[in-house]
Amino acid sequence: MSSPSIVPELEVIEDRAVDPAAGATATAFDPVQGVLAVGHSTGSISLFAAKYTTNSQLQSGSGSPITHIQFIPGQPALVSIDEQGMLRVFDLDTLEFCFAYQVPLAPTCLGVFAGTTWVLVGTDGGRVYFVDAINGRKSDFSIGCLVKPTSPVAAVESHPVEAEKILIAYSEGTCVICDLGKASVSEKAMVLSKHRFEHPEPLNQTAQSDPWLLCAGWSPTGDRLAASYSNGVLAIFGPGSGSAPLVARTIQCPDILPKEAAMTAAARMDRKLLSISNVRWCTHPQLDRSFLAVTSGSTVKLQNYIHILGTGGRDANVKSSRDILVNDSYDIGLPLVALGTVPGESPWRNGNDGVRGLAVLVGRNPHIQVLALQPDLRLKASKALPGELKWCAAPATQQFYSEGELSTALGRALAQLLVDSTLITSNSARVDADTAEPRVKDISGLCCCVESSGGLSLWCISSRRLHRCDGVDLDLRYLARLVGAEGQVSSVSMSALSGLLAIGTDTGETFISVLTSDPWASIAQNYTPFAELCRLALPYYSERPQEPQPSDSPRNTRPYSTQADMLQSKHSSVVHRSRSTSLHEGNFIRRNSKRLSSSFGTLFRRGSSASGHLKSASKQSVDANDVLNAGVLNIKAAVAGVDISPGLARPAELVASAWAEQLSRLNAEMSTMVYGLRFNAAEQQRLAGASQPNQNAQAPAADGRSSSQTHADPSQASDRQPCLHVLPFMLARFAYSSVVSVVAGHSGMVAISYTGGAIVVVDIAGQSVVLVDNINLAPNPDASVNKIFGNGIVEPATISTMAFAVDSNSSKQILLAGTSRGHIYKYSLGDPSTPPKVVARAPTGLVEYLALEDGQTLVVGTPLSISVHPQLSAKPAAIYNLPGSNAQLVRMRIVRLSSGWRGIAAVDSQAKVILLSLPDLSEVARLTLPGDAQKLVHSAEICIDDNGRIQMLGSNGRLLQTHIAARGRESEANRNARRSYFNMQLPLPPQPTRKGITSWLLGKATDPSADIDAFLGSHRRDLLSSGGRKPGAQLRAELAPLDPEHPTLALNKRSRQDSKVGEIDRSLNADEFSETKDMLEKRGQQLDDVSEAVQHLSMQSEGFLKKVRAYNAEQEKKSKRFGLF
Repeated sequence: MSSPSIVPELEVIEDRAVDPAAGATATAFDPVQGVLAVGHSTGSISLFAAKYTTNSQLQSGSGSPITHIQFIPGQPALVSIDEQGMLRVFDLDTLEFCFAYQVPLAPTCLGVFAGTTWVLVGTDGGRVYFVDAINGRKSDFSIGCLVKPTSPVAAVESHPVEAEKILIAYSEGTCVICDLGKASVSEKAMVLSKHRFEHPEPLNQTAQSDPWLLCAGWSPTGDRLAASYSNGVLAIFGPGSGSAPLVARTIQCPDILPKEAAMTAAARMDRKLLSISNVRWCTHPQLDRSFLAVTSGSTVKLQNYIHILGTGGRDANVKSSRDILVNDSYDIGLPLVALGTVPGESPWRNGNDGVRGLAVLVGRNPHIQVLALQPDLRLKASKALPGELKWCAAPATQQFYSEGELSTALGRALAQLLVDSTLITSNSARVDADTAEPRVKDISGLCCCVESSGGLSLWCISSRRLHRCDGVDLDLRYLARLVGAEGQVSSVSMSALSGLLAIGTDTGETFISVLTSDPWASIAQNYTPFAELCRLALPYYSERPQEPQPSDSPRNTRPYSTQADMLQSKHSSVVHRSRSTSLHEGNFIRRNSKRLSSSFGTLFRRGSSASGHLKSASKQSVDANDVLNAGVLNIKAAVAGVDISPGLARPAELVASAWAEQLSRLNAEMSTMVYGLRFNAAEQQRLAGASQPNQNAQAPAADGRSSSQTHADPSQASDRQPCLHVLPFMLARFAYSSVVSVVAGHSGMVAISYTGGAIVVVDIAGQSVVLVDNINLAPNPDASVNKIFGNGIVEPATISTMAFAVDSNSSKQILLAGTSRGHIYKYSLGDPSTPPKVVARAPTGLVEYLALEDGQTLVVGTPLSISVHPQLSAKPAAIYNLPGSNAQLVRMRIVRLSSGWRGIAAVDSQAKVILLSLPDLSEVARLTLPGDAQKLVHSAEICIDDNGRIQMLGSNGRLLQTHIAARGRESEANRNARRSYFNMQLPLPPQPTRKGITSWLLGKATDPSADIDAFLGSHRRDLLSSGGRKPGAQLRAELAPLDPEHPTLALNKRSRQDSKVGEIDRSLNADEFSETKDMLEKRGQQLDDVSEAVQHLSMQSEGFLKKVRAYNAEQEKKSKRFGLF
């Protein structure tokens, strides 16, 4: 027990906030700094780095979705473009916005000049603009559309070796190679070559025009380029081929240049390969190999496949179709939004050098997935992602924290799953598997989450990072389909000490599972075939429920009760029943049921019928009268004993003989309804694959040279098997009555409470029922199972929460059960024949929390009060009433903070965190939740773990984590202001240089970056004149000063002294010069804007004129055809 005197000043600190609804729209990766940037539909950008346990946010302030992101290699700058065409530059050192530029035309693509700080912006008007991301300059030089008619720029990319060359690919099908070094001569001299593929007629999508060009890119050496088209064609252009391609193929057909081959390819083209949208020509990080990564799908927007095509060595010297082999085709299973590369070390060659994986944005609400590249050029789903991004991929709808202290064996098994090998960790910084052991003590906050996809996953906090326990998953939909179950999950309980996991549904089933390293462990004694379980489920779901009756329970029971009753009934024939159409769909959603969105207290979701009925538990509803009654009860408790009989539906003292006879008969009957489960290898793999990424799927190929044979190699196709599995081994299904609460004990028992007041305790070791009761009925030796489960009971009380404990007097295990009317029952599990006893009554009704502290002190929590009962006495030793008439306690738990203080932490409906000491319940502190948490307190599920961490789960899977800590202790979120995602000490890999003989013959410098910068900056507009600053300014300002006696400083000092007189003279006219300069800059900016607007209108009018001429020509042809002239 603790006292207020040793409690430090505390505060609630926000750790992380994850919102899956803010879908990912763009991504980029810097391999040197190890930073992953993710743009969102809300206009924000998330930054992830291995050195930080949470992500940082860059806010654009516009709310417009981010469409493009680009790092500047070797510079502390990040460039983004949003949907409104606004280009913004952020400082990676201070995480602040620097400056912006409104692109005159809608941007379509973004690139960077290698070795410079200039970015290239392609637009839908065919023009390419140049912006200096470091010095805040916009070049007056831009490249107009080089094709007729005007067409949008599909891709713009700098040459991987010769930086002065750029590739501009237009949507109408033409790829143009430009030499910026000749731009000063003329636009015609700047164009080196044009490449265009005239598609064979069988592959033309329309008779009027060729298919669209969707993407294009350089080969690793820049000798060739690849282009993808909307009709599923991939073309390779190179020297000596002229405007025609060296290779033209589809995924299925290796060569479509011959007319007969084109006809065959068009006839046999699979629907999934009708369009190729993305293309990246990359090199492998370890092997001397190059490859093409392309995406395909039935339409341009519906891309589902990623294909890897080998192109030989690193130089990618492709000469014919024989040099390209289809190595792999990977089915993503979700619509693909964008494709990015994950380079290993080098940021050069447009991010395509030494690629070790692909980052893809997939889904209707896009999220990131990572596909690792294997040495055999095959893709494998990778789990190398920060926990926040994994959460967005599979957001949870319900969450349940584990109970008890984590066992050492379970902690070691979990630690092996949490070894850092994340995408944002460089090769030299990866954690070896042998270092996982010291992390066992850091694992905290073990949480089970039910996902919208129908899976159950395990999450935890380790070393302040959010981790998903990869591989520890359970596919609930598939499990339901195997046993013929319906409904949705209503309650989950997990014992962190034993690894026992119990899952209750709103249709009465309880699945009992265990975390084990042996997926073939034989736990249940008797196994029931799945076909038999489905047969038993048919009559279980086919009956119609009775009309609703006034009740405390969330759902009224059916006129029948048990499966035995139904099978013995003459009306239980399957022929005479209308079978549920969703019985074998395994969707865990019962027909006509309403999904419950948030929770109340420890059990129920606000707004649901469960919470509504339990809160209005008979005449003990929580209202203003309860506040007055609580004060009266406190006075009575201080003067005399407490009367615990009001509100009881049956006598407080039960007849022992009747209880024993009823228990003996019902236990034997209901033990036959506890079924053992056993799965074969395929079923076990499917059960654990609820959240596993999709497997490789070989696309149809006609050339017969794909690597489909390698798919059968399990060593190449699958990840290392996880050391933990969720093994369902038992099913308890007694009656169609919703499960209110389940509790998994560490001693091998599971307690289940149902609507209507029924409670059942199942012994796992014996696969039997050890206790059955209904708190609304007196024991009756002739009572049936149908009667026990509440059929016909009017306004029944319901058991709202339960807790296993050990009686300090008898050293036997007991079960404490709190009811919707405020009573606390004590069941003796060591001697079940002993009748239950009402040991206490809460002052204000519905019991939300129960705990037996130190085996002696009973802590009871209700929406309006918390009471302490020493030695399980009926008289409370202390009562804490929540002040205020509108506030209610939402969640509470006994916690131990990092400072060593132990007491009760409670969250109320007014976003306050109340800390109470034990056993006197004196208020130690009243803290306020952070800003975002205050908004979620009324709608989110709230959980508190043993360490004082508060986790909120809102709608659409929004996650907010906070924790209680000493005031002044820095949190991850508070450190955001001083985070830096750029380290100047990290060396930049050498940039690829042009071949020596080529450089000598052409007379070009090895590094033309300075010339490009001088040319583009010769005529420019200063974007910083109207406000803003250069990225990295603070880094440059923080450089260490030189010694005062340094020769350079001495020379500068003399120079300043010599020019002092001249400076005084020049200062006289400084103000006039500054004003004139500002006027000229503003005037130049206005003229530039007008010029760009005129160019845009000119291009529009030119297009309109061409349409008019084409229309007139068509009308003239029609007139001549009919002989009118």
